[in-house]
Amino acid sequence: MTPSRRRLLAAVLGLVALLLAGCATVPGSSDVTVLRRVGDPAEPSAPPGPARGAGPLEIVRGWILASGSTAERHSAARAYLAPATAGSWDDGASPTVVSDRVDTTFVTGSGQSPDASVRVRADKLGTLRPDGAFVADPGTVDVTVRLTQDNGVWRIADLPPGTIVRRTDLRANTRPVRIWFLAAVGGAPVGETRYLATSPARSVASRVLDELLSGPSDDLRGAALSALPPGAMLRSAVGTSPDGVTTVDLTRIGPVDALDEGRRTEIAQQIVLTLAGVGIDRVAPSVDGEPLVAGRTELGVADVLAALPPLVRERRDLPSDSASSRAVTPPAVVVTGGRVLTVPENPTAASSGGPDLVTGVTDARSASLSPDGRDVAVVGNGPDGMRLWVGRSGAAATPSPVAGQFVGRPSWTPDGSEVWTVVDGRPVRAARADGVLTPVALDTSTLAGYGPPTTLRLSPDGTKVALVADGRVLVATVVRDTSGGARLGPVRVLRPGPVGEALAGVLDVTWSQTDQLVAVGTALGRPVQIASVDGLELDSPTTTNLTPPVTAVAAAPERPTLVVDQSGLWSLPASGGDVWSSVPGGSNSSVPAYPG
Repeated sequence: MTPSRRRLLAAVLGLVALLLAGCATVPGSSDVTVLRRVGDPAEPSAPPGPARGAGPLEIVRGWILASGSTAERHSAARAYLAPATAGSWDDGASPTVVSDRVDTTFVTGSGQSPDASVRVRADKLGTLRPDGAFVADPGTVDVTVRLTQDNGVWRIADLPPGTIVRRTDLRANTRPVRIWFLAAVGGAPVGETRYLATSPARSVASRVLDELLSGPSDDLRGAALSALPPGAMLRSAVGTSPDGVTTVDLTRIGPVDALDEGRRTEIAQQIVLTLAGVGIDRVAPSVDGEPLVAGRTELGVADVLAALPPLVRERRDLPSDSASSRAVTPPAVVVTGGRVLTVPENPTAASSGGPDLVTGVTDARSASLSPDGRDVAVVGNGPDGMRLWVGRSGAAATPSPVAGQFVGRPSWTPDGSEVWTVVDGRPVRAARADGVLTPVALDTSTLAGYGPPTTLRLSPDGTKVALVADGRVLVATVVRDTSGGARLGPVRVLRPGPVGEALAGVLDVTWSQTDQLVAVGTALGRPVQIASVDGLELDSPTTTNLTPPVTAVAAAPERPTLVVDQSGLWSLPASGGDVWSSVPGGSNSSVPAYPG
């Protein structure tokens, strides 16, 4: 080896050793990783192998850092194992996802050759299922890893099944992809986030379709289904034709002509929308070589959107196509000083001018436009308490029987047929017919024991509901039946856990996307928090200009986030920013809301 090559090798080994030596606690980072779209040439680089002379602590930390890379059956992580252990290690168990802080310490009396035992402790966030769905299961990871030394080299000799993956490493080696199913009642598209390994890139399309074929997760049980029959599978690997069309050939689905036109269209919809999430916009779906949709050998996102009802196709959580156009989105509204006003497209413009959005309501406290912007639901305050009103935008509202000492901000279903709210700590559902709201049955028995909710917001696709109770965010699936009934499925607390990793002190919550929520409240240093609905992600935007506590929030896809603090109404661009901007005309008692 030449002197120059020896110097280069020494520098590289020195850098690796320095990085590992600085990891008495594995460092964390909350920076969002920008993941590539399918077809990008680059893939995550493999983590470096064990450094020469690395001790037991460095070996265990290196194994954890490398466990996020799934390439070649976790070959990077196996490099830290003794040969016999590397051959028998079960890496197929569901990965345990932990926070970025991972502590590694010697077990008392350990650390001397030829054996050592290292204790690994971390805050557990949950597990990643084989189908890529994250299942929140907060707790503590506390395991012991045994190492042996052979010829001066330390390697892991005994460890638990599966991998321990830091959230940052999961972000770096996977990409969130929405898998699209159908609402159990009505058949509207329902997306569910799965985490897909980015390596190898050449098989991303096939793997994302495998996850589609696996069907909805338990979180969507009763709320969503798949048009694909059980047992359906890919007949061959997903390919690309010379003109850039992705070919998807299914089998074990039965004769294509035995499926009615509606079923074939729904299957095509699921395939096209799912592949759009990995950058594929032209698909040729088939069954055993025959076109899935009669007369259509090729389909794009625009074709799928055109087949949906108008109100559904305008949903901003759906993939878009450059050739398609969406209707102008209705504005946000804000209730301030007892009036219901619209918020200008430029939120920093004054919102106190212009006529009231609705008339006939005395002392309005909160309001929300229907998804199409034609109707408005308003909570008004009177001598006998609060009442829910509804009417056309710009016209007089009609009172409803929904009333109590406290009525929360209303929330519309995506089709505008129902308004949900909280009345004196109890979720209430009201159906709209002929301009009148009528309370209808809603089974909320699963909320028992969680405390009375004060806030309720339906997700943009209508399959989930987020509530605030005792400062915590609760999430439940909305389960409907064909007779018009509805109930809340199992309830879970979103991001419980230790300080800094939990959603606590929450005063209000809303959906910014179908898989993401924005919560505001009294959390020290984090009055605004953004959480994924599966509980994996929790981030905080800037707080510059805000005066906590923050009492109300409104958010929507591709729209500025609006919050209310002790000095008024504030706006942050959808693209983010360093400071919140004041919205003239707001006050510390304002309540904003986007349509829905």
